[in-house]
Amino acid sequence: MWHRLLFAIDQYESGQTALRFTSEIAGGIDAQVSVIHIREISKWARVPPLETPAEAESLVQEAILNLQLAGVRADGIACSVPEDLIASRIFGEARSRMCDAIIVGSRRLHGMHRLSGRNIRDRILRMTSLPVLVAPTPLRNGIHKPVRFGSISG
Repeated sequence: MWHRLLFAIDQYESGQTALRFTSEIAGGIDAQVSVIHIREISKWARVPPLETPAEAESLVQEAILNLQLAGVRADGIACSVPEDLIASRIFGEARSRMCDAIIVGSRRLHGMHRLSGRNIRDRILRMTSLPVLVAPTPLRNGIHKPVRFGSISG
């Protein structure tokens, strides 16, 4: 099936949810995981990045450690990329590492939040023929609370 997965982690709660999802998937099929975290550089010169290069590297190293503690072989990279090239970089990394699938998180933005989002997941889907697995939305992300089967009233 899949032997090598690329996991694109973000710095939000969705990234931690996706990390647990990736650990379960990779552990279940004995796949190796390459973690990538992209530090977004704004196209506007006056807008500073949300994190420092050291914070981005730390996020990747913590993800690798968590995966290794779960028995998953993992490596990773942190890099800085202009915000409009994030999907291209993820796709390029998956191709260069000969990955069988890409895993991304989901923040499930709605309304005005969605309009201001960058739709990275959709851009990746348009670029690649690889399967793109979208990890479940965190139970609470401050913007959207997903409906769970057990919480539906009827």
